[in-house]
Amino acid sequence: MSFLDQLGNLFGDKGSASVVGIDIGGSSAKVMQVKRGSPKPILETYGEIALGPYAGIEVGQAAPILPVPTIVEALKGLFSEAKVTATDMVFSLPLSSTLLTVIELPDVGEKRLQEIVPIEARKYIPMNVNEVSLSHWVIPKAVRNYVDPDEEERAKSGPPKVDVLLAAVHNDVLKRFQDIATGLGAKTASFEIEAFSTIRAVMGRESQPVAILDIGAASSKLVLVEDGVVRGAHLLSVGSQEVTQALARAHGVTLLQAEEMKREYGLLGDPNDPAIAEIARLAIERILGEAVRIVRRYAQQHHVTINRVILSGAGSLIKGLPDVARGGFESDIVYSDSFSRLTTPPQLAPYLADAGPEFAVALGLALRKMGK
Repeated sequence: MSFLDQLGNLFGDKGSASVVGIDIGGSSAKVMQVKRGSPKPILETYGEIALGPYAGIEVGQAAPILPVPTIVEALKGLFSEAKVTATDMVFSLPLSSTLLTVIELPDVGEKRLQEIVPIEARKYIPMNVNEVSLSHWVIPKAVRNYVDPDEEERAKSGPPKVDVLLAAVHNDVLKRFQDIATGLGAKTASFEIEAFSTIRAVMGRESQPVAILDIGAASSKLVLVEDGVVRGAHLLSVGSQEVTQALARAHGVTLLQAEEMKREYGLLGDPNDPAIAEIARLAIERILGEAVRIVRRYAQQHHVTINRVILSGAGSLIKGLPDVARGGFESDIVYSDSFSRLTTPPQLAPYLADAGPEFAVALGLALRKMGK
């Protein structure tokens, strides 16, 4: 049993009809409550609250790490407003507070791997391994059309190897989320690294290589998936608030006014002020440039073609982003349609289509307890 599975039992884990996924991001917290249904789980409620005001900054800006009591206060307010009733809770662990990487180890069996992984982990974790909780999964070799003859020869001449997905979470981070769960009155609480939640929410059963670009306020995440398995997870230090800050500086307006300009015009721009589109583009290209380099390097190293990039996160909703991204990645660019995984009220369809990318993590968390 992995440490992430064990965490699910800290408060008892008997399962329930309804579950709420809780995604605490840089600028806001999002929740989604679903219940079991057939053929798909049923959406009961969802909501979002800005965290900026709790840190004395404007809406839309990434807040510093808030004290646990403050986070609990914000979430209780959100629970009340959204009418969240479930006490079976699943929390996302931010990629910025975790290590998630694929390493190659000798194929010596699971029992021996349990001894080797903590030793090998020291090479990747810049702290004492006693300060973190470790988990690992042996992942299958990707099935590819092209096989590098040099790599094939090395594989034949050397001892068998396996790819291992290594996850590490600092114990202080786990304690923080446990305290939040306690403050919210959780009867059961479990935790999952946000990359896994996103994959569950936005991907079907496809086996082709896919890149998922999740754009947040302060940072962005790029996850590479092949055969439905994480092959790489990268934290990008630039987020959508870069656009807001650039617009505020250039136009001499407040961050709130700049945020409104970004949402209204985005990369499409204002016919009366062409500078808005150019400023927004320069900031967005910092995110896309780094993501494109990672995708191309992965494609070259593994001799694959990534034909599809899925956009997720609130920052991905900036107008005109798909067209700009398509030119950089030279791939199909699609938005995650998270709510399609649920049975939802027909009258909410127009709103949910736009909200899908923003609530992907919260949905993925809830679906984890539904066995989806």
